[in-house]
Amino acid sequence: MSQVVRQAQWNAEVASSGHYDKIMVQNLEVVVNAGKDVWGREKKQRALISVTLTLGKQFTSASSTDSVDDSTVHYGTLSKAIQARFKDDSMAWMSTVALSSAVSQCVRDVAGSTDVYAIETDVCYLKGSMFGEGAGHITSRVEGSGTSSNVLYLRNVRIPCLIGVNSNERLQKQPVVLNVWVDNMADSRVEGYPQLETFLFEVCTAQCIRTHRLTSVVDIWLYIPNDREPACVVGRRAQTKILHRRGGPERVDQAEN
Repeated sequence: MSQVVRQAQWNAEVASSGHYDKIMVQNLEVVVNAGKDVWGREKKQRALISVTLTLGKQFTSASSTDSVDDSTVHYGTLSKAIQARFKDDSMAWMSTVALSSAVSQCVRDVAGSTDVYAIETDVCYLKGSMFGEGAGHITSRVEGSGTSSNVLYLRNVRIPCLIGVNSNERLQKQPVVLNVWVDNMADSRVEGYPQLETFLFEVCTAQCIRTHRLTSVVDIWLYIPNDREPACVVGRRAQTKILHRRGGPERVDQAEN
């Protein structure tokens, strides 16, 4: 039975499956009539598309003959197929979830008879973030079992904050870079990355953060259990994990926000 799981759980399942051969296409730039820009408008925008295929069998025959056969997928053919899929200027607007699904279908069409164990897609809107380097959506699916994961994220959001316990540290705001991932985001809320960024900015700039534990780069994972209203991302309770990775040994704080 198919189920939606956390990204970490999905990664663990794939890592322990014994399937290690992968085909990857990274940061393929396209212009898509999908998603919303930083102002919440439905319009065409630049996107970076990344795809990872985990093959169901080793591509031994292709490697031994130095030729592309049905044991693998040609990354060049896959790249061209994805670009061609969104080249039509008359294409109607689609949601980010529909875009991710269309990319996955491109992979299946190009793969044909090749045994594909899992497909991961990453769609990043370069203009989806006002203060960062982009907003995106990651989908991951094991083709056989249907086990899947979906993550909404904001990349390298720079927010000026008052940080520290000493008086001199409160004379000037310092830039903090936040990377945020939201696990189990409902399909109906995937277009909410502008509101998520606004919420982060308001929280971080509204008060002085009196701690020495906050580093200049902060990674935050939010997990939304399936039985909870997705609006918990912007104010209700959500399990939060903050990873302090730069400037010292990694520390993990977990809290109910």
